[in-house]
Amino acid sequence: MYLTKLLMRDFGKFHNAEISLKPGINVIEGEKNSGKTTIREFITGILYGIRKQNELSGEGVYEAYRPEGRSRYSGTGYAKQDDKTYLIDRSFLAGAKKTSVLDVQTGREVMLKNPDTLAGSVLTTDRNSYQDTYVIAGSETGAAEELATYLSNKIQTGSGSLNREKAIEYLKKERRKADPRPLIRRLDDLTEKLEAYDDVDDALAANKQAMRQLTDDFAIEAAKRKRVARQLVENEDGTVTYKADEELDRKLDRLTEAQKTYGAVDEKEEEPKEKPWTDSIVAIILTGLFVIGVIAAIVYLLPFEDAVRKLFILFTAIFVVITIIDGYRAKGYFRDEEAETPTEEDFNRVLEELEEEHEKQEETEFDMTFAKEFSAKKDQLKADEAVLLDRRHARDKLRKEQSQVFKKKSELEEEVRAINLAITTIDNLSVKYQEKAAMSFVPYLSEYITPLSGGRFGNLSFDSAEGLTVEGAGGSFALEVLPEELASRIYLAVRLSIAKRCDTERLPLVIDDAVHFVSESEADAFLDVLDDLEKEQIVLLSSDKYLRRALDARGAAYNYVSL
Repeated sequence: MYLTKLLMRDFGKFHNAEISLKPGINVIEGEKNSGKTTIREFITGILYGIRKQNELSGEGVYEAYRPEGRSRYSGTGYAKQDDKTYLIDRSFLAGAKKTSVLDVQTGREVMLKNPDTLAGSVLTTDRNSYQDTYVIAGSETGAAEELATYLSNKIQTGSGSLNREKAIEYLKKERRKADPRPLIRRLDDLTEKLEAYDDVDDALAANKQAMRQLTDDFAIEAAKRKRVARQLVENEDGTVTYKADEELDRKLDRLTEAQKTYGAVDEKEEEPKEKPWTDSIVAIILTGLFVIGVIAAIVYLLPFEDAVRKLFILFTAIFVVITIIDGYRAKGYFRDEEAETPTEEDFNRVLEELEEEHEKQEETEFDMTFAKEFSAKKDQLKADEAVLLDRRHARDKLRKEQSQVFKKKSELEEEVRAINLAITTIDNLSVKYQEKAAMSFVPYLSEYITPLSGGRFGNLSFDSAEGLTVEGAGGSFALEVLPEELASRIYLAVRLSIAKRCDTERLPLVIDDAVHFVSESEADAFLDVLDDLEKEQIVLLSSDKYLRRALDARGAAYNYVSL
């Protein structure tokens, strides 16, 4: 694939800037801060999208090239692959990202497997591999240091931007944050606390049983008091009967009824339940009207006389109304609000009335001590039940916390297992990457060093512990002791050799100010290396004055763009 046109509508410093490209060599020339690096990132962005900061690689391209003072962040690229031409249109703005790939010949949109990248749909090379292999930029922190880091990463992880040690350290840091041991200790503490509440349910059940038994005992005792309160009456015929004190019996019955609810404690306050829509008077009336309307429509469709139809509809309406009223009656809507269950106050009031009655009728031996004793016992049971309910509430809170802690502990344990698996996978993959690197590109790291260093250096040696060394006429030299210009050329030579050996797909090779030449002959040697690479498209972002001279001197065909 090669690019034919770039339209940077809003990208970095560019606004509606258009650049035409061709197969072969393209020279985009500009001074420092003219936008060369912006074009490099735009090419990568058109193919693979722009992602925000990556914690492992430290990339921050998104914010670096987001246009200031403009609401858009977008661009378009045209690319040719074999006999197809693609129009790639992107909006890079986070929250409004959009990618459209159109096959120009057919006019059909290409469906992307991943909406942010062409990899997997139009391309086979992923973003990291493209940047490691096809994008070469000048060093910012020092060529020797960058090359050592790049090679170490490339050999161990397969990606020049992914450091194995940093990745593992990051995962270990996340594993420390996900340590479940504090939660395990909290679970042990909660379990120990909950043991103190093991008897609360049995105690509550015993309390309820005691209340029920007390209620039954009260009813029995009240019945006895009724019999005691009966008066002996001599009838006219000389017989003797007992006459009940109806008023007293009525009060005793009220007292018995009141004691059933005396001292009751709500176990929990139930939240008011929302009535179903079927209980709504409006819904029921509308439903009734709907039923009447349906039946009326059916009746008018049948061959009945008009009087018969009206009677039928009238009786239907009456039936619906009666049904609605009966339904509301069944739900308790017409219940007498005053006929409520006697309360604790009723109990005490009736008890006082009975005592007053006893004072007025001293001849009736009626002892109400049992009712007072009942009241005292029930009060005690009520207090005990309140304490037990508080204990049960405290236990339920502990159980809820225990459930939450257990869930969080399980999540952390799963996270730790995943992190351990990731670390193991990285270690295993690292071995495979090193084996692959040893076969694919490590033996060829030095193939372009001699021409690009002007014949001063040859073989490059790399050791992850000792660093990089190059052999020259005067012996071996550590790369970091060489002048930065020489180190930059060795860096470029190594990157170009990897671009040649790791090339898995025809994609644009982008070289952004990777080296500066001091003569036309040096630039010419660089062009010889480019010819050897046999790339379909090379984009040279350069400020070097000798590069175009060398191209013109050898009569090379190239596309030139001035920024």
